Amino acid sequence: MAYEPKLLGFLCNWCAYAGADLAGVSRVQYPPNMRVIRVMCSGRVDPLHVLEAFRNGMDGVAVLGCHPGDCHYLTGNYQAERKMDLTFRVMEKVGIDPDRLLLDWVSAAEGQRFGEVITDFTERIRELGPLDAADAGPKAAVGEKIASMDRIRWLVGKERDMVDHGNVYGDKLDEAELKDILWNNIVNEYNRELIRSAIRAGSPATVPSIAEAVEMDTATVFKYMIDLENAGQVHMMDIVDDDPRYILVGEVSE
Repeated sequence: MAYEPKLLGFLCNWCAYAGADLAGVSRVQYPPNMRVIRVMCSGRVDPLHVLEAFRNGMDGVAVLGCHPGDCHYLTGNYQAERKMDLTFRVMEKVGIDPDRLLLDWVSAAEGQRFGEVITDFTERIRELGPLDAADAGPKAAVGEKIASMDRIRWLVGKERDMVDHGNVYGDKLDEAELKDILWNNIVNEYNRELIRSAIRAGSPATVPSIAEAVEMDTATVFKYMIDLENAGQVHMMDIVDDDPRYILVGEVSE
């Protein structure tokens, strides 16, 4: 039996969803693989929604909104663009192919284009093949933790303001510089989550054992351990053979 991708689409009420309606009444032919969730604005689609879809077995996710400049809420599609940029980056870091996510624009008058977009995306996912749920589930769960961090969400929310209007001192920041800052924060949160998982798996755990488990050098792990301890997320339980042993705060060791 031929493989049929499982797709989820978040469609803007005012444009993409209306475009899908037009495709239907115009009898535009396209693959029936996509389940649709209508949202009032593409800007309301959170990275957590996309990652949750992958965690629950979707092979591909599409976010379709109004063309830039035509948003019913003026800037919603620009917000969607920033949020999905974060999602692409998180997917890349945790090991889910970013090609499994599509962000595109379809107007209410573009029924034919809607069919073409869905057809092309379905074929793309068909070529990529099914997403292994056993492998992708834990990766998506890590991605959700990263995307839910206050620091990262703040950076995404303030990106446009800092580029257009500057920070509290009035200094405008370069968009590429801000994207680098965002990427560095994603990498740091990913590494912290790896370390937390290693402690959880080997609790209580030493810095050398954590470094071996996550394939980092001990100096880098030690720096992260200081951050995690200062944040109240890990606690030194005892010292054995001159090596401090750590546990996660709030989790009882065996």
